[in-house]
Amino acid sequence: MIALVFLFASASPAAPRENARADASSSSPAYLFSASFDYATGKEVIEDRSSANPQAAAQQQQFVIDRIEFIGNRRVRSDTLIARIFSRKGDVYNEETLRRDFQALWNTQFFEDVKLRVEDSPNISNGKIIIFDVKERPQIRRIRYDGIHSVSESDILDRFKERKVGLSVESQFDPTKIKKAEVALKELLGEHGRQFAKVTPQYERIASSNAVILVFKIEEGPKVKVGKIKFTGNHAFSDRKLIRAMRHDRPYSIPLYFWYIPVLTKTYDRQKLSEDLEVGVRGLYRDNGYFKVSVGEPILENIDTQSYRLGVPLVMGRSHGKAVNITIPIEEGERFRMGTLKIVSSDPDKALSLKVDALKAAFPLKQGDLFSTEKVRKALETYGKIYGEYGFIDFTPEPDTEVDDANKIINLTLRFDEQKQYFVRRIDFSGNTTTRDKVIRRELMIDEGQLFNKRLWELSVLRLNQLDYFDKIEADKAAEIKRNNKEGTVDINLKLKEKGKQSIGLQGGVSGLAGSFIGLTYQTNNFLGLGETLTFSAQFGDLSRSFVFGFTEPYLFDRPISSGFTIFSSRYKFDQARQAALYTGQAVSINPQFIQNYNQDSTGFTAFASYPVRKLSFTRIGLQYGLTRTNITAFNDASKLLFTQLQFRSIAGPSALNGIVSSTITPTITYNTVNNPINPTGGKSYFYSLGLSGLGGNVKSLSNVFDWKYYHPVNKRRNVLAFHASGAFITGYGGGEPPPYSRFYMGGEGDIRGFDIRSITPVTYIPVKTAQQFTYTCNTCLNGFGQPTQRTVSLPVLGYTISFPGGDTQGYGNIGYRIPIIGNTFQTELFFDGGTNGIVRKGALRLDPTGFKNLTDPLNGFPDAPNLTQQLSIARGTNFRLRGSTGIEFVVQLPIIQAPFRVYYAYNVHRLHSRVIAPNNFIEPSLICDRQHDGLPACPTGVQLGYYPANLPDVFDNQMKPILQQLLLNPGSLNYFEPARTFRFTVSRTF
Repeated sequence: MIALVFLFASASPAAPRENARADASSSSPAYLFSASFDYATGKEVIEDRSSANPQAAAQQQQFVIDRIEFIGNRRVRSDTLIARIFSRKGDVYNEETLRRDFQALWNTQFFEDVKLRVEDSPNISNGKIIIFDVKERPQIRRIRYDGIHSVSESDILDRFKERKVGLSVESQFDPTKIKKAEVALKELLGEHGRQFAKVTPQYERIASSNAVILVFKIEEGPKVKVGKIKFTGNHAFSDRKLIRAMRHDRPYSIPLYFWYIPVLTKTYDRQKLSEDLEVGVRGLYRDNGYFKVSVGEPILENIDTQSYRLGVPLVMGRSHGKAVNITIPIEEGERFRMGTLKIVSSDPDKALSLKVDALKAAFPLKQGDLFSTEKVRKALETYGKIYGEYGFIDFTPEPDTEVDDANKIINLTLRFDEQKQYFVRRIDFSGNTTTRDKVIRRELMIDEGQLFNKRLWELSVLRLNQLDYFDKIEADKAAEIKRNNKEGTVDINLKLKEKGKQSIGLQGGVSGLAGSFIGLTYQTNNFLGLGETLTFSAQFGDLSRSFVFGFTEPYLFDRPISSGFTIFSSRYKFDQARQAALYTGQAVSINPQFIQNYNQDSTGFTAFASYPVRKLSFTRIGLQYGLTRTNITAFNDASKLLFTQLQFRSIAGPSALNGIVSSTITPTITYNTVNNPINPTGGKSYFYSLGLSGLGGNVKSLSNVFDWKYYHPVNKRRNVLAFHASGAFITGYGGGEPPPYSRFYMGGEGDIRGFDIRSITPVTYIPVKTAQQFTYTCNTCLNGFGQPTQRTVSLPVLGYTISFPGGDTQGYGNIGYRIPIIGNTFQTELFFDGGTNGIVRKGALRLDPTGFKNLTDPLNGFPDAPNLTQQLSIARGTNFRLRGSTGIEFVVQLPIIQAPFRVYYAYNVHRLHSRVIAPNNFIEPSLICDRQHDGLPACPTGVQLGYYPANLPDVFDNQMKPILQQLLLNPGSLNYFEPARTFRFTVSRTF
């Protein structure tokens, strides 16, 4: 019986119904049968006034049915109703048959009121007229959900569709469907923690129409959280470990090594609790040998809770809620081990196609190992893949366990239903409106006429995704496979959706390397549908300018030889003061003696080719040749010293800055299974290159670069755990060294995000000859008028400039957890970056021989300067200093603008925060030593008084001595304070 409570917008319909009955009774004969649905009580009211007297039944045989009429039906045609009843015109009048007719009409649920009456026919003396007075059920014009907050209306409609409620707007008012909707609503709210929700269906009549507005009045009540979780009977595993196995009910927590800190409790859901008990708790035991573990029915205790709103005491007040304490009884039972393994065919008349010994070798459990259902499950998946490689695409394994309680072992029998072996008859493509079939077909690892190898088919789909010509292809969804069981063949139709082959991107933003910039990029990655790539890009910024034109042919001469070339021209302005101002957002003051400020202009080209080590392999070997001409324009002494005093080519002095020609040949080897070049979600890649410069040009260097990436999908393949590691080493040979701009500088969005661009480098001191000038009045030196004249004394000083030469070795790694919020358009990533940079070959950091000879010249140099060697010293604590950075970034990637815009915040957990002090300045003691020795060097052997104290005693004591003391006692220094945290906007990706 259906029980609904409805409120009326107008007066109760009971009164009109009673009046109608009164009128009917007064103006017409009594109804033989009547039925109505009373909305006030939610019950059906059925009355039967037919005669139960057998004599009356015999008298009824004298009458016949003259006609059948329906009164009150509007939407339902009379012909439809005639078809629903048993009586027909001309039949013998029988009240028992009419009772069946009445019941059949009422059961259609078309009407809320049905009455059957009988009248004498005016046309036939023994005729009867059967009249059905009906009142159609109202139509639902609108459905409203009042008081709903935890779920959206679309969630409700999805649940109605899932549960097949059948309730919708413009449908007929049906109490049964409304009851089903009420149950579905309570179930949906219960899944969102509203177990105490009340759902009351009501309706409002719409005036002058047989229609209603259906209203679900909802009182959600408090959200029920998961309270304390306890276990009884557990000995093998602690409560903490069992709770961590309950994916749906364990609290949100912060992991700390072997422990975790609970932060937030989850919403209680009985269905999810059942899944946790079966998959989580029971699965944990069965994976560790407890095959007969019994997880009992949980004991639930509803409790009232109080907590601070938003977690803020006093200010926000307290909120009241509900929680469920859960006690789970467990009977662990005995621990079982693996016994014998049998692999047999499910068909006793047919032997297995594959060797049993080879199949057993693939099983992960050996005899005597703890029995694990998880390993058995994975083994069955492995067998499915093995058989799939041999064309048995409908292979089905059936495990059968035999428990030996006495010996505590489980004997396992696997019955394999191989079914039919399939070959590929035809492969077709649809949706490739631009890309030619041969471009797609050459990436496939299976061909027509071959066995249908599921593994090779999956790899073929991976290769197609790597092209990035189409929207992401799912191997099990995009391929339509039609089987021909009789012939044992399959036809494959691969459904594709082309991406735009041409893209014009307007880029702009702020980058640590380029500063503020704007750029234009044109690229066609599938030129004429042949898979060729044509690229042109131009970028202008306040720190950089670049032009690049490139072309790539993936299949040269219809062979898998990927070849191409690029032509480029670039200018890079390295201005430390300006970049520091860019990072901090304000002008900064840096000692100009120590900053680098130079321009680097480069032009050149590269040509490359690569070939797979075997057909359709993911491993390729390649060869690249590049020719680059570089000119350096230094704007301050620090940069000039960096490029002119360090030995990296046979030319010394200013000429070393121009015409730096690098002719480099680079063999490479790569392995790449990453499934998408822009937004990867799975796969890994390896890259190694050995660059040799010196086959022409004037640079002789040897570089090694290794790079590794790995992407692992997690959380049901929604999120991605990404890893990246890179290492490089560069050295010179044949008396040459790499130019300073080829050495390694780390920091910035390309490697360690929390640090400034090119800021991670060892620090060294470059000795430089300067002069300290003093002006004094010479009383003995008179001019033509007999007046004293001004004289200048130039005192040679050996000073040290702090410089950043870059390292010859670097290594860094990145770990990221990527969470797509809106597909690939908007993503967030939690990251950690760490690495180091330093100099292994310290002997390579040497002064140019000509420059060193000038510094040690006996006449104009400093031959007696202590610790002055051709090899430069490295500042303590700056060589191979570990840096680390962690934080969060948000990435927006618009389809029109082919560039990832991102904002990230980084906290530097390992950084350098110290003051770098250069060696003391040096002045020849024979020039400035005196008898007092107050801050000045002692006189060398055989010298009693320095030249200037002896010849200009007054000038020396009054003018020169204070300045020299300051100069000698206060060497140059640099505050090397790397930032503790960084907030930055860039247009790039780290990896």
